[in-house]
Amino acid sequence: MQGVLLLAAGSGKRMDGEVQDKLLHPIECTNAFRLSCQAFLNCQAIQDFVVVFRDDRQRRILEKEFSKACETVQRELEPIFAEGGQERKDSVSRGVEALPDHCLFVQVHDCARPLIRSSTISILAEEVTKRTNSIAVARPVRDTIRRIEDSRFPENPQSTQTIDRSQLWHMETPQVCRKDLLEKGLKLALEKKVDITDEISALELIGEKSIFLDPGYANPKITTFEDYEYLRFLIKNEKDTL
Repeated sequence: MQGVLLLAAGSGKRMDGEVQDKLLHPIECTNAFRLSCQAFLNCQAIQDFVVVFRDDRQRRILEKEFSKACETVQRELEPIFAEGGQERKDSVSRGVEALPDHCLFVQVHDCARPLIRSSTISILAEEVTKRTNSIAVARPVRDTIRRIEDSRFPENPQSTQTIDRSQLWHMETPQVCRKDLLEKGLKLALEKKVDITDEISALELIGEKSIFLDPGYANPKITTFEDYEYLRFLIKNEKDTL
């Protein structure tokens, strides 16, 4: 059995107060949270849903949005709600704890990436049960990457160094793994006081290896207000090509 953690507890600090909640801000006639829900609801391999929320006010809205997603997909399902923590790893830990015991694999998805497709989720669900204990959506770095001496003052003249990009990948979500291994990695990170930024980091602490899956389409993350315009463009372009 597989489940998903839908992460919605982030504070959205980099929005600079331009929107109240970046996951609920309108995108055409929907929003990032509802789009993420629909993608996973459209994948029958995902049986258990945990929504990690920020506060009671947000939870009430997320409950309504999840119901709307169910209506659109025509699938009846009651999600589990888990209150998030201060950091991502804390939210993930609480979400994993809320999953039913029968759930063997978990997909962790940042709902700020609302364009993930059900077909990709299905591939991840299949691969993690056949080939690996861990697989994540990612894409190879294609731009030139340079290291500077002092990132606090990039406007000052300073020496730079080109970094070999041939082995560099941008990490995205979903990230998928065996639930017991994720629990073990998160526990070790807590014990060692290691700051981890994603699930692959937690698995690396216990020596697990991972597979990367390039989705082959844009799967951007909402970080600043300008990202909404890009999302609207991508959604419109996809509709126009259907």
